[in-house]
Amino acid sequence: MNLGAHNSQQVATGKEIYDLFCQRLQTGWLIDRDPQQILDLADRQLADFTRSQSNFISIATHDPIEFIATLMAGLRLGIPLFLCNPQWRSAELDRVSTLTNLVDRRQHRQLIMIPTGGSTGEIKFAIHTCETLSASVWGFQEFYEVDRINSVCTLPLYHVSGLMQLWRSLLTDGKLAIVDIRQLTDRAEILRQSIEIDNYFISLVPTQLAKLLDLDLAVWLAKFKTILIGGAPPQIELLNRARMAQLPLALTYGMTETASQIASLDPSEFLAGNNSCGRVLPHAEIKFTSIDLNRVGSIQIYSKSLMLGYFPNLDLPTYYEPDDLGTFDASGYLTICGRSSDKIITGGENVFPIEVVNAIMSTGLVADAWVVGLPDGYWGQVVTAIYVEDRVPVSGEMLTMAIAGKLSKYKIPKQWFPVAEIPRNSLGKVLIQEVVKLATIVSKSH
Repeated sequence: MNLGAHNSQQVATGKEIYDLFCQRLQTGWLIDRDPQQILDLADRQLADFTRSQSNFISIATHDPIEFIATLMAGLRLGIPLFLCNPQWRSAELDRVSTLTNLVDRRQHRQLIMIPTGGSTGEIKFAIHTCETLSASVWGFQEFYEVDRINSVCTLPLYHVSGLMQLWRSLLTDGKLAIVDIRQLTDRAEILRQSIEIDNYFISLVPTQLAKLLDLDLAVWLAKFKTILIGGAPPQIELLNRARMAQLPLALTYGMTETASQIASLDPSEFLAGNNSCGRVLPHAEIKFTSIDLNRVGSIQIYSKSLMLGYFPNLDLPTYYEPDDLGTFDASGYLTICGRSSDKIITGGENVFPIEVVNAIMSTGLVADAWVVGLPDGYWGQVVTAIYVEDRVPVSGEMLTMAIAGKLSKYKIPKQWFPVAEIPRNSLGKVLIQEVVKLATIVSKSH
C-alpha cells in the first residue's frame, strides 16, 4: 500500500496506519533510530493491551520511541487514545482522570484525543480520527506541492504540531528526524551531514526560533526547505531578524481543533515582506462573521480536518469558531488580529494587544511584553502593559516616548508595570488569564 499516492478523499484506518508503520520502519522512516527496538516495543504493547482489555490508553512519556510504539499499538487495536503532557501534575491529572472515567470503548473506538488548553490553560481534549489527521496531511501536501514530506521535529509528539509531523512523514513516504531542541546546537552539524535538509521541513514556535538565532544557527536554518512557524503569534522584531537572515519562514494559522495548520504563507512571500498567515489550505475554508468597518471579522472554520468535538461530546460540528479575529486582503491573504475575548475597548475604541506588543518590542528596550485591558471607571478599560526589562531598567515614560509615533494615541498603554516574566505555556503562547491576574496584582501594588 502506497499511501503517498492517495488523494484527500482516501483515508487510512488505524490498522492500515499500523501496517504502514511496520513497513516504513524497515525503510529508514525514522532517522538514527533502531527500527527493531521500536517494533519489539510495539509488539509488547500490543500484547499487554490485548491482555488487559483496557478501556483507553493514556500516553504520557518524554521518550519519543515509547510514544510512537504505544500510539501505533493503540491504533492497531482501535483503543481510545489520550495524548498527555508528561509534565502535568496533580490538577491536570485529576482533570484527565475525570474525563477518562467517561470512556465508552465501543462508542469511542478509533478516536484520538489531543490535548488543548488554548490561552486559558484549561485542559480539554479535541477528538480526532485517522480521517481528520489524514485530511490535514493531504491539504498540506497539495499546498506545498510535495510528494514526500520530510520533517525535523523538535516539538513534543503529544502536541498536535509534533504529532502531525509524524503523521505527514509516515503517510507520504517521507523521513522523520526527532531531535530534542535542547540538543539541537550539538546535533545541527550531524543532521546536516546525515540528511539533505534542503528537502526537509522544520516546525518551530517563535521562542525556539529566537533562541536558535541567538545561538548563531541562522546559516543552518536557512538551508531548510521551509521553516513552519506556529503556536503563538511571532513578534515583528523576530520576523525582521529572520528575514535579514534569509530564512525560508512559512507563517501559519491553525490549532489542535483543526489538526494543525489550515493557512500558510509561502516562504518566498515572507522573504518579499509579507507578514500575513498566507492563504487557506485546500482542505479548509475560512469565513468571517460580524465584520466591522475595518473589515475585521470573527473567524468561522470549515475543514475536513476538523475535530469531532471536545471529549466526551461527539458534537460533529459543521464548523468551528475559535474566538479569533482576522481579515483577508484583496489577494486572499489572512491576517489574524487577535482573539475577540482579548480585544480591549477603551473610550469606545478597539485595541488589539498584538499590535501594541509589536510596537513595544520594536523599541528594543524590553525582553518581553504583553498588553491587557483592566477595568476603569472612566475609560471602560484602560490599556495596561506588563513588560520584562532587558538588562537595564526602563520606565513606562521611556516606553511611551519610544512608541509615540508608532501607534494612535488611544492605543498607547496608560499603565506600565515591569514584571519578572510574562506567563506563557511550553510552546510560548501567552496565558491570557494569568497575565490579567498578574497585571491586576501589580496595578494594585502601585
